[in-house]
Amino acid sequence: MSLKLSATVRTPGNVNWTAIFYGTLLAIITSIILMAVGGTVMYYTVFNERLIPVFGLAIVFISIFLGGLISARRAGKLGWFHGLAVGILFLFLTILFNVLVPGGIFGFAVFKKIVASVVAGCLGGIWGVGQN
Repeated sequence: MSLKLSATVRTPGNVNWTAIFYGTLLAIITSIILMAVGGTVMYYTVFNERLIPVFGLAIVFISIFLGGLISARRAGKLGWFHGLAVGILFLFLTILFNVLVPGGIFGFAVFKKIVASVVAGCLGGIWGVGQN
């Protein structure tokens, strides 16, 4: 009879907060990079300004999707919850930034951003756990 010892014990139903914070940090970094690339492209090309809100929403969606995916992959369980937590935390930090910085960064309807955050986080989380 052999006894296996493990440094980590995973019980079903536990939330991995480290994975959520890591996914949120990744979402923020991805968002900053995509905004910089998008802003540079818009500056140097002829661009219809009416499309800026669409690109902004796409950047939020992609960033949170990737953050939720990585968070769920690191947690290995409860993908939808870890992805949703990343989306909500990202949204909270965005709103906090908007309140603290004069002029804010909301260029489109807040409701669309909330829906995109929830959907992207959940989808990324589900996909992230499904890849394990």
